[in-house]
Amino acid sequence: MQETAPPNKILIAVDGSEQSLSAIKYAANLFPTDRTHFVLFSVQTQLFDLFSDLGAYPHFKRSMTGLKRWTTEQKSEICETLDNIVAHFRSKGFPEEAISTMTPTKMLGVAQDIVKESYNGYEAIIVGRTGTSRFKDWVLKSTAMKLVAKVKHIPIIVVGGHPDAKNMLVAFNGSHEAMKGVVYAGSLVGRSDHRMQLYSMINAEKKFWEGSSPVYIPADFNGPIDTGSFELGQQLGEARQRLVDAGLAPEQISAKISVVDRERGYRIVEEARGNDYGSVVISRRELITFIDEYFIGRVSDKVLKLADELALWII
Repeated sequence: MQETAPPNKILIAVDGSEQSLSAIKYAANLFPTDRTHFVLFSVQTQLFDLFSDLGAYPHFKRSMTGLKRWTTEQKSEICETLDNIVAHFRSKGFPEEAISTMTPTKMLGVAQDIVKESYNGYEAIIVGRTGTSRFKDWVLKSTAMKLVAKVKHIPIIVVGGHPDAKNMLVAFNGSHEAMKGVVYAGSLVGRSDHRMQLYSMINAEKKFWEGSSPVYIPADFNGPIDTGSFELGQQLGEARQRLVDAGLAPEQISAKISVVDRERGYRIVEEARGNDYGSVVISRRELITFIDEYFIGRVSDKVLKLADELALWII
């Protein structure tokens, strides 16, 4: 008798913000109900404990009473939020045992505590692009930005706006890192009705088709992709097979190759926006190459800003 594969364990950072709740809705529409386990992770700051010593001074007793009432209300609010999230997942068909909640007290810092938890057998992390304080996120770095810089062992999915979860654009340049993106996308959402496009970009010197069109769409993606001597054809075929093996039907998978000289990061986002792809899967190598070209640095707010209304999978 063949053993059933364990469910994919997904860590979702919850802070009660509008964008955090949007990430919840995205996850509920994205992942299969029969093989996904969500852990709702909400780090709690014990402000009352920080000021508890002040209660010994008569002058501060009245203030302490108000602070204690406020912290109690905050705990009640996050518990209610988590209960509502669990109810939402159940309404989408997820069984009760597929959802767990964790509300640990902040130890190292919100982002650091999430990173520490992420090493406990998770397949991916989901986080909203902005938190409860947009001003703080703008002046400093949002939790999402900190996680992008620190989480490299599993995919991190940064959700902006209210993206459609059904259609995914997988940026594919034939590299090992890009193939990892294909494998992760297939393993997490395979055997579903999602539509995936493998999107590749080449420079003009590698153009292999006749005519002036800057775009090549394989006429028969079920068979070998004729790209002349260009090696991307074989790799696209392998990527397609990986998705089929993960459970997607051939008609759910498409491929597109564009001639692009510069602005590759911008072109990926525009391709997604223009064709109703709510999710973009991109490897860190491609992301950093884009940054090197334009911002001379590592992952920054400027890059995520391009995908402010999309769910960006960073592999």
